[in-house]
Amino acid sequence: MKDRIEVISRKQSALATMLEQMEVPAMRKDTTNKSNIRWLVRNLAVKNKNHPMFEVTIDLVKWLLKEGA
Repeated sequence: MKDRIEVISRKQSALATMLEQMEVPAMRKDTTNKSNIRWLVRNLAVKNKNHPMFEVTIDLVKWLLKEGA
């Protein structure tokens, strides 16, 4: 269980770092909030689909929605 929590925490931190480089409202950058993760799944592509890290970022968002957060 501790390992799972650590993995989730690391992925949330990595996602937060990626989101700092993208156009995302500040209030949506809290990666510990499940409603923000759901918002990111729906809206991240709107202004960031051409960002070089978009695919990696959206995969991480989807993982967190499914496994963590």
